[in-house]
Amino acid sequence: MPEIEQLFTPLELRSLQTEGPIPLYHQLHQLLKRRILSGALPFGAKLPTEAQLAEGFGVSRVTAKRVMDLLAADRLIQRRRGKGSHVVFQASDSDMEAPLVGMLERLASMSKTTRVRVLHIEQRCPPADIAEELGMNPDEAAHYVTRVRFSEDGTPFAYYESWTRGIAKGFTAKNIERRQRFSIMAENGHSISHIKQHLSAAAATPPVAEQLQLTPGDPVLTLERHSFDERGEAVDLLRCQYHPGRFHYRMNLSMEDYAGQPKS
Repeated sequence: MPEIEQLFTPLELRSLQTEGPIPLYHQLHQLLKRRILSGALPFGAKLPTEAQLAEGFGVSRVTAKRVMDLLAADRLIQRRRGKGSHVVFQASDSDMEAPLVGMLERLASMSKTTRVRVLHIEQRCPPADIAEELGMNPDEAAHYVTRVRFSEDGTPFAYYESWTRGIAKGFTAKNIERRQRFSIMAENGHSISHIKQHLSAAAATPPVAEQLQLTPGDPVLTLERHSFDERGEAVDLLRCQYHPGRFHYRMNLSMEDYAGQPKS
């Protein structure tokens, strides 16, 4: 079984808030549920034991057992004596194709009218699922960054957590706060050619709620973005959480794509 540090990010392991109205079991249950529903803990994945959860998240064995029992009651995991707990939920995806150029232009425009503050940056080995998604060896380090984006009036509206591989220069807090990360990746030989995104909803963890001026457990819009270079190699994994009252995701679709199609 992978070490718990290989399954959860440093932010997640530190996310439980002991002081506040939301019980620890509920916070941990929502965190694990979110990871399963998003597919980050995929079908068949073996979960940590109650003892590992308790030690990794700093909770009691009673709390850890209650969380696992709730996940089993949700029919997200299956528990078998002697074999451990495994994910039985299968996430379904629906892909939509869209040009990358327009999205990059919008990101560039956002960077000009908003500002970013880096909260934390370090090089470390990512959790096992992220290392696998980025095609990394278990002992290979990547740049781990958390940051917050603010509107022109200083109101925080987005919380970012990212892992970036293959960066040898320029990935500093100062550069990330004043430049697009894609340009830094390009300077390191990774010109982004295509991106995959996944939109969903989640409950704000205490650290995210604190930065976005929310209450832990409040709903947030989440976006997970995988960026690939021209060689088809995964370079960057970005997880965004947006304040629902301060950020809106809008798409404009044209019926021209259906011109000439047979009528049903």
